[in-house]
Amino acid sequence: MTSSGTRVRVVGDGSFAATVRSAADRMGMTVVEDEGYDAMVFAPWDAATMAPVRFDELTDEQFGAAWQHTMDDAVAACVAARSAFGSAGGAIVLTAPTTGMAGGARYAHWAAAAEGVHVLARSVARQWGPEGIAVNVLAFSPDELGVDPAVAGPVSIATPARPGASIDGALRFLCSPDAADVAGQTLTVDGGLWM
Repeated sequence: MTSSGTRVRVVGDGSFAATVRSAADRMGMTVVEDEGYDAMVFAPWDAATMAPVRFDELTDEQFGAAWQHTMDDAVAACVAARSAFGSAGGAIVLTAPTTGMAGGARYAHWAAAAEGVHVLARSVARQWGPEGIAVNVLAFSPDELGVDPAVAGPVSIATPARPGASIDGALRFLCSPDAADVAGQTLTVDGGLWM
């Protein structure tokens, strides 16, 4: 699997974006800021801003900050990546915590954003796949964001099959040309917490 020489742009300023940048570095990829990249990873999730709120107390502003802002940023990042790739194609990796797949009590606004990103990936993959752009989702454990299962509800009723799973290998694969034939899929890396 080739990752050495892959140039990746990570879109996001929060805690998970920092995790992705570190993983890319460990996998031998070059993290770039704005131009000249082969892969783009959208990682907007930030433990500092993802505060739990009861659904019946959720304000329009809180929902908009989570859902609308995330979706607007995801669309903009995808369009910018397509432009940056040109005719060479490339890889777009959208990320989402598995809290969104499970619902996430008191995280409804963030769960909605995660599911929106998930569906966006499928639509973009269908449209841009023929252009050589692979678009997929890397779903990760809510532990990466410090989401408390006592507040959010558990993602699973069981313990993970492989505790402490790392996103490194999956990230390397999804950003590489080896993933060119994978389209609109969600690769969940949480040690088997969500199955």
